[in-house]
Amino acid sequence: MAGLPVHWLLPFLVVVSCTLAGTGHPIPFEQKSKPEPPGAWTRFAYSVHGLDTLFLEVKTAPQGDRAPGVIFIHGGGFSSGTMDAGPHVDLLDTLVAHGITCTRISYRLSMADRGFGCDVPSAEKQAAVMLANQDLTAAIHWLKQSELKLPGEWVAMGSSAGGETAMWAAYGDRMLPWAGVAAFSGAIVDSILPRHDAPPFFGVHGTCDGIVPSGQSVHRGCAPEDPGAWMLCGSLCWGERMTEAGLPSLTRACCGEDHAVCNSAMLDPEIQAELISWLLSPEVRSRSNRRIKLDGSSVFVDEPQGCPSPCQ
Repeated sequence: MAGLPVHWLLPFLVVVSCTLAGTGHPIPFEQKSKPEPPGAWTRFAYSVHGLDTLFLEVKTAPQGDRAPGVIFIHGGGFSSGTMDAGPHVDLLDTLVAHGITCTRISYRLSMADRGFGCDVPSAEKQAAVMLANQDLTAAIHWLKQSELKLPGEWVAMGSSAGGETAMWAAYGDRMLPWAGVAAFSGAIVDSILPRHDAPPFFGVHGTCDGIVPSGQSVHRGCAPEDPGAWMLCGSLCWGERMTEAGLPSLTRACCGEDHAVCNSAMLDPEIQAELISWLLSPEVRSRSNRRIKLDGSSVFVDEPQGCPSPCQ
């Protein structure tokens, strides 16, 4: 049965290992005997790791070749979350409605029994990102080798832990030629700097995020002596590094807001409209621009001085 679409399986039958690693076994593509109706998510198994089977779901858009496809990695601290529940579902449906083919994936939640706090060594945190990236890479390879009619280029997109995975895939691992990266409250290990060929970046972050810092700071505000004192460059920090390197970056700073932005921004009509424009237009993706949303406001504005007040 390996390789057959599994649209008939209930979503919560996905089993995720906390211990198994390695490259896993890719599953070959087999065409469905009965095609799904237009606009439906179609589920496929793309990789097996011991007893764990990983899935992806594809939703193709009419005229989906006008833009790169989006592959989305959900958040949840590498310990929870699912590909088919959460605010990203609405976001991806909106993108498909505007002609952008989308894929969402399950991946190994290696911290499910550990959490992601200050007691977890930073090396293990980075290892969780890299393991998720292995699964993201396997999913992309599966999509490119399948017989589905899909875009030739892909944007890695994710929220929180998924944003960290997307950023690592394109700017840390750099094994695949990504068309861009979009991160909602994402970050990357602080030692990484943009290379000359780094793909365009779209980032949204709350400036008072105490879990994943928006700037250059320690994950979860851990003390320097804590095992989990993981130094990160958040979405706004990374946007600045990209701009300073002469590379395209569009960032949106939500003044005074916390980690909840990783969810709320995906439902923000203004963010959705800007993201759609960024995905559909190579010219927009080639620009650099940073705007802020003042605390209590509903719109983003140009403000060279940044957010007016520090976090409490």
